[in-house]
Amino acid sequence: MTSRFTLSLLCTCAISVTAAAEPPGPPNTLMCIPGELIFSDDFDPATVSDRWFFKAEFALRDGALLRTTVDPTETKRVFLKDPSFHNTIIQFDFKLSGQTTDLRLVTGSGGHYNSVTQIHADHFQVNTPVDHDAGLVPAQLGECIRKPHPDRRQTMTVEYWGDEIVAHLGDNEFVLGKHPIIDRTRQYFAFQFDLPGASIDNVRVRKAAGQRDDWTETRKELAMTQANREPVRRDPTERFKIEYMNLKSRLTLEDQAYRDLVARHAKLEAALHTDYGEAFISHKQLGKLIAKKKQHIKDTDPDFKSMETQVHKARRAEDDYVLSTKPELARLKEEGVNRNRFPSELGQVRAHLEAAGEKQLAALIAATARRQAELEARYPEAFQSVDAAVEKRNAIRKSLKDDPEFQARNRAVVDAGKAVKEYEQKAAPNLVKLEAASKAYLNSRKSSNAK
Repeated sequence: MTSRFTLSLLCTCAISVTAAAEPPGPPNTLMCIPGELIFSDDFDPATVSDRWFFKAEFALRDGALLRTTVDPTETKRVFLKDPSFHNTIIQFDFKLSGQTTDLRLVTGSGGHYNSVTQIHADHFQVNTPVDHDAGLVPAQLGECIRKPHPDRRQTMTVEYWGDEIVAHLGDNEFVLGKHPIIDRTRQYFAFQFDLPGASIDNVRVRKAAGQRDDWTETRKELAMTQANREPVRRDPTERFKIEYMNLKSRLTLEDQAYRDLVARHAKLEAALHTDYGEAFISHKQLGKLIAKKKQHIKDTDPDFKSMETQVHKARRAEDDYVLSTKPELARLKEEGVNRNRFPSELGQVRAHLEAAGEKQLAALIAATARRQAELEARYPEAFQSVDAAVEKRNAIRKSLKDDPEFQARNRAVVDAGKAVKEYEQKAAPNLVKLEAASKAYLNSRKSSNAK
């Protein structure tokens, strides 16, 4: 193959492992013509952008932004404030090390995500999420086996133009995709880490000035390569999940009869949930109701506000003590250096003290916990757990088993759902076998775990 596609990929491969803190030059691209540089950050402590939002879960280390061991079992994100870009080239260096197994670039707009570039140790993929307002369901646009480079930095380039996306590392390591949800102005930008250890560096965002003249030819070559290369190895459950997800996406985009069946099911379900709201209220809605109740108590009961203020003071006493063990950190706050650095570094010191079992800090934490417990005991309705509210909701739903009207309407919803399922199975008969293989695999896993 002698096209610019091949030459460009070879060039990209040559820079896929880069040095830290290099000045941002024009990126090697496959689809887009590089335009104006919109945003650039190399995570130098002296110049790191205030537009990032992060706390102790991230720290500036070795010229990069590191996902720390604070809250080590929780997925964490670092956000860029006020992004706004449409046809764009995003480039960043990453080092997939430590415990991190899933690093994601997430973009979105209008309260919805619109693309996720997901990097694993042995492959990467591009997904699109759900957008109920636009009637779109999730899809995987493509995946690519990648050469693992543990503890070495690589460069990921993600190009957006209209409804097309190309994510590439180099050589034949790329994913090509096309989906209506991509054709949006990106007003949300974040990196997500599932576990500690990985880092990012040299984040660059450029406007795309247009598509390359040879993009039509390059697209065909990319599509052919992607269709014919070795698939990522997955267990039967993962294979079924992806195939089923992509079938639903394809039918939603292309098949009016399928959309009509889905719309009928959704209409019946929405009406049932509206008329029996207490039985179907969502976790998110329950959380909002609890928060609203808490705010009402806070606004109307001065004792609540007074007790909550005491909790806040106790937490500040914890921070003051942590700072007293390393007073030089105060300089970060006083000099107005990036506002995220102070809470980040303070959090690292705190985590170290807690791990070491520092007695005075432990006593302060216990004092805060006592004040919080007193507040919750005095106003239990303001601190009701969502799980408790869900149990109440489920009990209400269970009580409806003797309501003939509810049961009739619920059966109509179930039957409409079955009609959707039957249509899907006719459209892709192989899914029946994949689903059976998935269930058999899960049952074998359960049997093995039970032994």
